[in-house]
Amino acid sequence: MIKNIKCIFSVAAAEYRKWITNPRIVIVGVLIIFMRALAVEPLLERAAKFGERLNIFEPFVGIGNSAMLVMLMPCVFLILISDYPKMTGNSIFFMKRTGRLNWFFGQMLFLIYAINTFLAAVLLGGILVSGGKLGTSWSNTVTKYEARFPNDAGSFASRLLPSNLYNQMTLVSALFHTFILVGVYLFLLSLIIYFFKLIHIQSLGLFASVFVVAAGAVTYSLELKSMWAFPMANTLVWLHYTQILRKQVFPTWASYAYFGVAIALLLTLDIIAAKKLQLYNIELIE
Repeated sequence: MIKNIKCIFSVAAAEYRKWITNPRIVIVGVLIIFMRALAVEPLLERAAKFGERLNIFEPFVGIGNSAMLVMLMPCVFLILISDYPKMTGNSIFFMKRTGRLNWFFGQMLFLIYAINTFLAAVLLGGILVSGGKLGTSWSNTVTKYEARFPNDAGSFASRLLPSNLYNQMTLVSALFHTFILVGVYLFLLSLIIYFFKLIHIQSLGLFASVFVVAAGAVTYSLELKSMWAFPMANTLVWLHYTQILRKQVFPTWASYAYFGVAIALLLTLDIIAAKKLQLYNIELIE
C-alpha cells in the first residue's frame, strides 16, 4: 500500500513539474489581466464611487459567478492540459514501474494539483488587484451600492455580485462554494479529455469538452430548464437562489450530487480505458 502511494505521488509530481514549467502557463497571466479589465475594474469603480473599499475576496467570487468568465476559465484551463497525459517514452517507464492503475491515479492527483494551482492563481490575482480590506463579511460597496445609486441597478457590475449571493449566504460560504464548484467543473472537463486521450482520439476529447462548455452557455443564456443538465449552471452559485427570499431555485446539494455522479461515471470510464490502454505511437524522447 505504501509503495503504491509513493508511486502515485511520484507520477503526480513528475507531471506537475512538466506542467508548471511549460511556457504555455503564461496564459494564466493573460487571463488574470483580462479578468481584471472585465470583472475587477467595474467593481473598483463602484468602490471609488461609493467611497468604501471592497473585501479582498469579492473579486474572485465575482469572477467565479460571471457566466462569461465561467465559460472562459475552463477554455483556458483546457488549453493548459490539452496535451496531458503526456504519452512519451517516460510514460512506458512509469507504467512498467508503477503499474497502470497507479500511473492513472497519479494523473488524477496531478489534475488536482493543477486545478488548485490554477484557481489559487486567479484568487491571488483578484486579491492583489482588489485594493480591498481583509474580512469575512460582504463590503458595503456590494450590499448597499444599489440602494444609494438605484440608476446603476442591473449593470454588468451588479450581475457579477448579485443580491442572489449576498442576500442568501455569507461571503465565506460564497467563496467556498465558488472555489469548489469551479474546481470540480474543471476536473470533470479534464476527465473528458483524458478519456479520449487514453483511447487515442485526442482531438475529439477537446471538441467534446468545448461542446459541454458551449452547450451550458447556450442553455443558460436562453434560460432553459435544461441548463441544469450541464455543468455551467451548476457552477454558478448565485443561480441557485432567488434575489430576496431565502428560497433555492435549484438545491446546491443537487449540484454537488450532479458533479459527484458525473465525475464517478467518467472516472470509471477512464479507469477502464487506462487498463486497456494500447501503448503505440508513443514518442521515445521526452
